[in-house]
This record gives sequence, C-alpha cells and structure tokens, in this order.
Amino acid sequence: METLASLNEPPTTAALKVLVIDDNKAHAEGLAELLQLAGFDASHVLTGSDGIEKARRDAPDAVLLDMNLPDMNGFEVCRRLRRDPKTAHIAIVFHTAQGSVPGSRHEADAFLTYPVAMSEVYSVIRGSVERRRSSRKLNF
Repeated sequence: METLASLNEPPTTAALKVLVIDDNKAHAEGLAELLQLAGFDASHVLTGSDGIEKARRDAPDAVLLDMNLPDMNGFEVCRRLRRDPKTAHIAIVFHTAQGSVPGSRHEADAFLTYPVAMSEVYSVIRGSVERRRSSRKLNF
C-alpha cells in the first residue's frame, strides 16, 4: 500500500509536463492531481481530439492515454500524435483497466493495466520520457 510520502516522492528529473487523456472525468482529474503531488506538471482533457490539440499547443513531455475515448480510440490518438512532427517526440503511455495490448504494436512507449501502483506510473512515465530524449539525441 502506498503512503502519502510515496505518492509525493519527487521526480528524479526536472518537472515533466504530462497530459492525461481520459474520458472518465474523475479518473482524469485524480491522475492529474496525483501526478502534480508527485512533482509533475500535469493537466487533463476528456477527448482524443482535445488531447491532440492540447499536445500540439502545449508540447508535453508525455501523454498518459486511455484506450477508450468518446470520439476515437487511444490507438488513433497515438497514431495521429506520432504522424505529426509537432508531437512525434512525445512519450505515450497507454493506460486501461482492460487486458493488455502490446504498446509497441501501436507506437506507444509503454502500456499500463490498472490497478497499478502510482509509483509504477511515475517510473514508467519518467523512463519513457528519458528513452525518447536519449533516442532523439542519438538521431541528431
């Protein structure tokens, strides 16, 4: 069981900007709040199209992406983010309460199935962002 101290453990890197895209308002708000408590710069939206627009505008380091959205599924959001030069660099972490689907098959950096400890969510986000950053450095 996580304690308040473990929920509030600071990130090992500078505050990472994370966009939560989840159609369940309570879940999206809760995830964003827990991420903020842990030192992330987190925001949330409730639809895929709003997520794509916000990602283009705000350039987050990572997107925590739900599979089921009202206007399109998470795979479509991921595909559109990867095809856009403004958002192709963003780390994408799928999250769902459903059975797992290999994230790499859908161009995601990671895939989380709930229930999951928030410390694992923080770790997966940080690791995914660091891998993306390292990969970009190697490609220049």
